[in-house]
Amino acid sequence: MKAIVLSALFVFFFAFSAFSNGNLELVNNQEIKLDNITDIKILYSSEKVSIYMGTTDKLIIKEFMNENNKQYYAKIDTRGNSLTIENGKTPFRPLFNIFMRRLEVYIPVSYMNAINIKTSSGSIDTSDLFCQKIGVESSSGKILVSSITGQKINIKSSSGQIEIGALNGDISIESLSGSIELGKVTGSLNAKTTSGSIHCAVAENAGNISLLTTSGAVRLNLPQSLNFNFTSRTSSGKLTTPFSDKLSSPLTDKNLSQGIVSNNNGSRNISVIDIKTSSGHIRIEWT
Repeated sequence: MKAIVLSALFVFFFAFSAFSNGNLELVNNQEIKLDNITDIKILYSSEKVSIYMGTTDKLIIKEFMNENNKQYYAKIDTRGNSLTIENGKTPFRPLFNIFMRRLEVYIPVSYMNAINIKTSSGSIDTSDLFCQKIGVESSSGKILVSSITGQKINIKSSSGQIEIGALNGDISIESLSGSIELGKVTGSLNAKTTSGSIHCAVAENAGNISLLTTSGAVRLNLPQSLNFNFTSRTSSGKLTTPFSDKLSSPLTDKNLSQGIVSNNNGSRNISVIDIKTSSGHIRIEWT
């Protein structure tokens, strides 16, 4: 009996892995003109959603499935200046007869307005996304971005890892239960996680940086040419910086460290860096 159960589990995980790795058929391929559209919403449940900047003046949608049925195709709705793309029907499947689906969306090269991407339990990945306003949200899936540029960027995950190669803009990132890994930030950043670590690298022309974690470590890489006002607080962790000689703590609050770090490079741009963690170490390094 035990051998039968183990064999069944092996078959299940093998099938699930095969479908998850992208062995799905392209069943739905559409091109849409975005005349007067200023807001794109992509709302999917448990599927993987991939967003790319396209090479044409049309929005391109590609759906991959292991079962071709038009009832399962994306639902596309245009109201006013808003275009919404939602997943179609999801069939009930018993064990070992899994329905799998994933979505690819290619944004027109001329589109520079707003885009919002949201999944319940699916992963989101984007490549070189560029729009004025960008929102990315996943309830329990990983968010993976190579680079993202926008005037206003909001990224949120309830219980999934956030991993971004490069960011440029006014950035807000929040994770309730997951780590935040940011390759290089240009612009201002407000990042917080309740349970997870934050690792962030900052460019020379960075704006204000605010990092907050309730239970997790913070590691920040800064260019040595940056001028900034620094404040950090850790209740039960250690602060390590290459500029400890420029910091001080009030007699009434030893958990607080603050100071002005100036590299005398003639720049008038002064960033504000504020880091707080309840139970985790804070480590600052020069790049």
